[in-house]
Amino acid sequence: MTVVERMRGYAVAELHADPLRRSFVRQFTQAYLSSLSATKVLPFGLDDAFIAAELMAILPDAPSPARQAHRFAESRQQRLARWRFDIMIAATALVHNLPLIHNNPQDFEPLRAVIERLPERFPGVGPLNLISVKRLAA
Repeated sequence: MTVVERMRGYAVAELHADPLRRSFVRQFTQAYLSSLSATKVLPFGLDDAFIAAELMAILPDAPSPARQAHRFAESRQQRLARWRFDIMIAATALVHNLPLIHNNPQDFEPLRAVIERLPERFPGVGPLNLISVKRLAA
């Protein structure tokens, strides 16, 4: 799911960039796509969708505020889309029993807490193993 989230970020950046900078955004987009050729992308299947749907039902609103960029503020709809991507990423990590390396504790910690508090809603998965990028860098 991070591919979708990242590509969405590039698309938003291109939409808001002045015409002179759009070609730079396209170059970054192409470089990112080229780097994916050596990467394994996990599928988002029915099990992932079931877990994500449960999480979205329990936590429909993002726990963190919208981001403020130097030229534009993230709308409520954009924040909701980013929150749903975070949920889908967490669901994929749960289903595949993988750690989730993040730089966004204010969103992922509430997901981890819900999964631990309501294990009956998430049969056969869990706990959500969160690893902070800051902890890896230390």
